[in-house]
Amino acid sequence: MDILAGFTWILEPGRRRGRKSIEALRLLRRRVGDRHFWITQGLIAAVTALHYFIETTGLVGSELGFHDIPVIVYVIPIIYASLHFGFEGGVFTGIACLLLSLPNMVFWHRDGYEWVGELAMLSVLIVAGDFLGARAEEELQLRRKAERTSSRLALLNQVGESLSHAMEVEQQLPRVLRLLLSGLSLQSIWLRLEPEHPDAEPLLIQEATEPWPVPAEGRAAMPPPMEPGLGTSPDDGAIVVPLARDGSELGLLSACLPAGATLSDEQAELLTTVAHEIQVAVENARLYRERQESLRSYASQVTQAQEEERLRIARELHDETAQDLVRVVRKLEQLGKGCGPDLMGPIDELLSLTRNTLQTVRRYSRDLRPSVLDDLGLVPTLEALVEEASIRLRSAARLRVVGTSRRLPGPVELSLFRIAQEALRNVERHGDATAALVELAFDGTETRLSVTDDGKGFTPPANISDLARAGKLGLVGMKERAELVGGRFYLHSDPGGGTQVKVVVSSDERPAR
Repeated sequence: MDILAGFTWILEPGRRRGRKSIEALRLLRRRVGDRHFWITQGLIAAVTALHYFIETTGLVGSELGFHDIPVIVYVIPIIYASLHFGFEGGVFTGIACLLLSLPNMVFWHRDGYEWVGELAMLSVLIVAGDFLGARAEEELQLRRKAERTSSRLALLNQVGESLSHAMEVEQQLPRVLRLLLSGLSLQSIWLRLEPEHPDAEPLLIQEATEPWPVPAEGRAAMPPPMEPGLGTSPDDGAIVVPLARDGSELGLLSACLPAGATLSDEQAELLTTVAHEIQVAVENARLYRERQESLRSYASQVTQAQEEERLRIARELHDETAQDLVRVVRKLEQLGKGCGPDLMGPIDELLSLTRNTLQTVRRYSRDLRPSVLDDLGLVPTLEALVEEASIRLRSAARLRVVGTSRRLPGPVELSLFRIAQEALRNVERHGDATAALVELAFDGTETRLSVTDDGKGFTPPANISDLARAGKLGLVGMKERAELVGGRFYLHSDPGGGTQVKVVVSSDERPAR
């Protein structure tokens, strides 16, 4: 209780005594600024004036018994102060009423034992008022505790929501620190996370009610170094909570209160809880990224092995199967020149069938891995791809190149080619389109590839990966190929409005050969 805290400051050592004095002064300023304080003083003054009016006018000795009325009426300010200021208000108001009644006892009730009765009546009123004040203060403390608990739960809920709805937890940590800064009335708070990779720098996030001092060189100053556990006693205004589990330290969370304020057990407990939530969220995010990186690495290796196998098969088809078919064509041509009229028909049929098979094998070879992609680059390869698609579409497919074309890294060119190839296949097989436009745009920072058709379109799911459950792996494969080279994949489609597939990758120039 504030009254007991005010009396114990004398027994405190130097620094704690100073803090207690500051708290007492702050409490006094709050009391003076409270309108209930001045209402209490007005009630005391009114009852005292009534008391002395009765005494000075001689109504004490009348048979009406006005002598006891002022003493009884003192219960009004005592109860009022008790209800608004608790036990402290009841005690001090009762003492004030008693002191103001002493002159009355000395000057008008000194003879006999009338002053004893008046003193006893005042004492009973003070005790009753104090009892009521104690109960009121108990209710007030319970209500404040419930409000603090509700506020803590709301703060924890906001922190948990911020940390649980994003895999990039580090981007949410500044908001979490701002929530703690305002929710706990802190002066400053900072978080230090150990790097995820050995060659990276630690992550430092700091928030304060006032900007951190910035030295002449322009970099924000680091907060003073602290060790875990420093300032955890209730009389200190700082705390450092380690983020560690199983002997490994993930980082530190540190908070400081304004000068003269003390750290409560509830604040320390809440900061410890939030530190644990941050630790779990960061660990989960890092574990997720590690697994995603492993999956990307695995997918990259699988894709690379697939492309190498395609290259091997394409070369075998081109160098062996196609060459064998070329020799068969020449042999059939030679046979046709020296045979009779009765054999010309069958030989011509075999020659036509063999030539068609040769064209099919060459097309398969180009589809598996066009040699022009490695020799000339992405633009000539897309020209050939669009030219073939134009034959199969009812109208035509067009290629538009924006900007100055340049060579890109081999994996990027291969991924963009595969995405354009799969997109044009979807246009032919599923889009029911009459025309398609393939656009390849180069600028200083990005390379963009888009394939747009005028087909029937569809309603894409919110998450493209959901298409895999339905067995539609084409769009999923395009998205994964784009992400494997660090690109971004976009899909836009409306029923009856056509479909557009777009990939954006960062430009990593390579000199053209």
